[in-house]
Amino acid sequence: MKKFLAAVFCAIVVDAFFWDFTLVVFPIANSKMILAVVGIIAYLFISHQEHGPSMSNRVIKSGFIAVLFSLWCYIAITINGTGDMTYVRYFTSFATWVGGAYGTYAILRRIHGRVDLMLITRYLAIVCVAQCVIALLIENIPAVESLVKSIFSQGYDFFERGGRLYGIGCALDPAGVRFSGIQVLIAHQIVAEPRVRESLRKSGFLFIAFLVITVIGCVISRTTTVGSALGLAYIIFGMFRMQRGGNISRIQIALSVLLILLISATIGITVYLYHSSASFYSDMRFGFEGFFNWVEYGEFRTTSTDILMSVMWVWPTDPHGWLVGYGLYGLYTWGTDIGYCNFVLYCGLVGLVIYSFYYLYNHLSLISKFNRFIIPALLLTAVTFIVWAKVATDIFLIDALLFCIDGDKDSPPGKTA
Repeated sequence: MKKFLAAVFCAIVVDAFFWDFTLVVFPIANSKMILAVVGIIAYLFISHQEHGPSMSNRVIKSGFIAVLFSLWCYIAITINGTGDMTYVRYFTSFATWVGGAYGTYAILRRIHGRVDLMLITRYLAIVCVAQCVIALLIENIPAVESLVKSIFSQGYDFFERGGRLYGIGCALDPAGVRFSGIQVLIAHQIVAEPRVRESLRKSGFLFIAFLVITVIGCVISRTTTVGSALGLAYIIFGMFRMQRGGNISRIQIALSVLLILLISATIGITVYLYHSSASFYSDMRFGFEGFFNWVEYGEFRTTSTDILMSVMWVWPTDPHGWLVGYGLYGLYTWGTDIGYCNFVLYCGLVGLVIYSFYYLYNHLSLISKFNRFIIPALLLTAVTFIVWAKVATDIFLIDALLFCIDGDKDSPPGKTA
């Protein structure tokens, strides 16, 4: 029981970081900010206890690029005389995520001793599945909806006007890009982590988590489709890859059978609920609108992609705008949600290049920290740049967490890696 309660507490901490929320009774700071304070205190304490763990080069270099991006945004708004601080303060967001990530790491380390990629992926999978379940409960049980609204502060009116499923701090495109990032990490564990590959129980849990996130996550945010497609492709490639000598191992066969059975069960349950529940029918029609249109009309398209393709590709109209932007950001300014357009219109191609390099560095620097991480690093990069074609999102919170946990190749526990 003690271990179970400790695991539940750790899951709540991870959820508070990854799906940050604000309490109605304490509106001045969200859970990420509180964990950032915990992280600062923990870092000072561990530094003193272990005679000074140093800040890693990854965090320092990433922070330098974040400062450079913020500085360029300041130059852009100064030249344009706008005062729009949307990304000028980006470094503060960077620092808060790093502090929150270290606070999360410190708490988990206190309980588990070592916080590696397998452990953090398991907790992230748990909290993502929990958010999917909570979203369904909120939609179908009025008492749960009332309870959530009485405790947590978030944009309920906006979600409900659009008929969108939501969890606690989990909604819209930010939810989709976070789900996508976690699906990449889950796929990596299934494919590359020996302790997972050799255990049908651990693999089965991650398979189930991946499928739940795919089905319900796509209803919360269709952006989840990006991670589902990339993650499933990675799993299939990894599971059916031939071993030396052209052989397929017994564990590969067992995992393949398990995956097929779970996918079949997921399809069966989904089809049953689709035909027996009006709310689930509506959810599936929204979450998988593109697939339904493809089957029914022979064309893979959605309402949102039609709008994106028809009116939202808005670009600068002069060399000044292309170079430094116009110092203004957002849908209500330019009539576009597309990330690439908003970045260029706000701070020009120079700003877009700096911000793009920031994510390239963050993802690819992790290759030297974790074993066999080249493919997931590339897939996290792909998630970032694919999603920007739809909306501007920030996936750095995943990088921040991976910077802080214990790596396979470098710093010992206690170091910020």
